[in-house]
Order: sequence, then structure tokens, then C-alpha cells
Amino acid sequence: MTAYWTHPDAMVSQMETPADHFNAAVGRQLRAEIAASRSSIAAMARTIGIARSALDNYVTGKRAIPVPVVYSVCAALDLQPHVLLSRAEERLLADDSSPGARISVLRRSPDVAGPRQNVPEVAFDSHLRHDADTDDLY
Repeated sequence: MTAYWTHPDAMVSQMETPADHFNAAVGRQLRAEIAASRSSIAAMARTIGIARSALDNYVTGKRAIPVPVVYSVCAALDLQPHVLLSRAEERLLADDSSPGARISVLRRSPDVAGPRQNVPEVAFDSHLRHDADTDDLY
């Protein structure tokens, strides 16, 4: 939610509310959790069934994040939603230069891909040539 104020001699200005700041922190945490799982915004959007541009708008703080999207991403990452929100709150406090932020250790991934990771991912059939398809390059 964004608040607006006016001054008799000024144009309308936009002020960010604490809710806007928290939404942005949740978005940054979602992006971090997706990256930590070795996934991409495009791949996660396909997994949860929404447009990549929509998920990108959520994780960049351009749009408010719907609760069902938070739950869907958390389910795909095998992460409890309250843990994500707690980490986002810590991130918000750290961004405000407040002490007490905790850094979560990333899960170790093997240097060599296992046999289950050798299966190519196909989300849909596209009429574009592979080199012209930029969806996974985002």
C-alpha cells in the first residue's frame, strides 16, 4: 500500500509505507531462496504456474505479493512460509542497519550433477528456435 500526500504548492507525492518495505523484503527473500535452491525466476514461475513477469514483479517489489504465491513458492522450495517471513523480517531489519540479522547457511550441492539432474527440463513446446528463446536467460 502506498500513501500519497499533497501540499498546496506541490504536486502529489508518493510515500512508501512500512507495508511496502516489508513486501519488498519478502520479495528479496523469495529471490534469495529461489537462487539458493539453484533455480531461476523463470523455472520457479513455470513450477508454480504463473507468468515469469508476474513473479519477477513480486520479487522486485513492484507488486504486492499474493499469499497464495508465497505458499506456492514455499511448497516448491520445501520451506515453511513462516520461516520465509521470519527471514524477510530479519532482512528488513538488516537493510535498516539494525543489528541482529541472521545469515542462513545455504544447502550444499554436489559439484557433479547426479543422474536425476541430467534430465532436460521441458516446460512447453515453443515455435521459436532454441537460441531465440530467452525465457531461461533471465
